[in-house]
Amino acid sequence: MLASKNRLAKKLDIKKVFDNKKSVFGNNVIINFTQTKNPNPRFAFSVSSKYFKKAVERNYYKRVLRSIVRENLSNIPKNFDFVVVIKSNIKNSKYQEIEQECIHLFNKIK
Repeated sequence: MLASKNRLAKKLDIKKVFDNKKSVFGNNVIINFTQTKNPNPRFAFSVSSKYFKKAVERNYYKRVLRSIVRENLSNIPKNFDFVVVIKSNIKNSKYQEIEQECIHLFNKIK
């Protein structure tokens, strides 16, 4: 689980990211981000019920991405808020592929 200082929990904060967003696109995820004054990077994860009908599947992919972010937090740029949107292609990918893609996308943001 991510520390509370690294979570975007309020709807208003998530809305700010989408209103002022810049995005990087991968095969499995889209990372929307905006720069903030907060010294810690903060994250929210979005999985559409359009592609993943069962809550079990949606929660699984959120857990996978939280784990990837937690393990690589030192390599992620500071002073940003991120909303990670999961695409339907992620079903065909393994953990290592998803991790490599996320690391690549976060490096693009730097």
